[in-house]
Amino acid sequence: MAQKKPRALVLAGDGLHGEAELARAFEMAGFDADIRTLNELILSRVSQEEWTRRWSALALPAGNSFGGALGCGKLLALKFEQGLGWDFSRYVERGGLVLGVGNGFQILLRLNVFGTDLSLTHDETGEFSNHWVRVIPNASRCLWLRGLGTLELPARHSEGRLMILGLRRPEILSRMERQGMMCLNYEGSDIGQEAGVAGLCDASGRILGMMPHPEDFVRWTAHPEWTASQNRANSPGQGLALFENAYQEAMRVL
Repeated sequence: MAQKKPRALVLAGDGLHGEAELARAFEMAGFDADIRTLNELILSRVSQEEWTRRWSALALPAGNSFGGALGCGKLLALKFEQGLGWDFSRYVERGGLVLGVGNGFQILLRLNVFGTDLSLTHDETGEFSNHWVRVIPNASRCLWLRGLGTLELPARHSEGRLMILGLRRPEILSRMERQGMMCLNYEGSDIGQEAGVAGLCDASGRILGMMPHPEDFVRWTAHPEWTASQNRANSPGQGLALFENAYQEAMRVL
């Protein structure tokens, strides 16, 4: 009898892109992956129960949802909240995993998955960033990053600077540190990040939002300097390890 595979739901549409790359990364790790638009999910009236039962993981891709007209991720988060009303805390309590990359991270922040008073805004350079970065997991809690060392990943954004709003910054930083939420940090930061944060996880460790793109480095040949080590041409890229961690966890609770 064939072993049952966990399924990943990858969101698409409304200005998001990169869903094909995310689906491929999940599949390379062992998942079956379904790409669905938010409109399709809403029209099909996919309930909280069906979401939890059918899919072990949810991925929110990068892009520029609704053109960022009212702030990156804001309109899509509102559509997600009003159209589906899914409760992320209930999903992860029952074993679900969530990944938001780039604009997907912004959507999670708009949905207050990591708490209130957090936002992503324009980088201090004022320019679109398209380069490779080194990031350091601080992942005692985050299941996606468990056991991983320093990663080199592509980053593409102009609004990737994490900000803590209001007068409660010391209190919020203390809470985030205490709960192990600041799980991914830049090795050096040129965009003015709060505490050099490249990614956050929620208190459960099952929801990860991050700015760099692990789905775009699942094969070594995606690295711009791969020809310097051609003997590694068939090796996996460093980003694949996140999806392999998710697969191991999904199989554990399946």
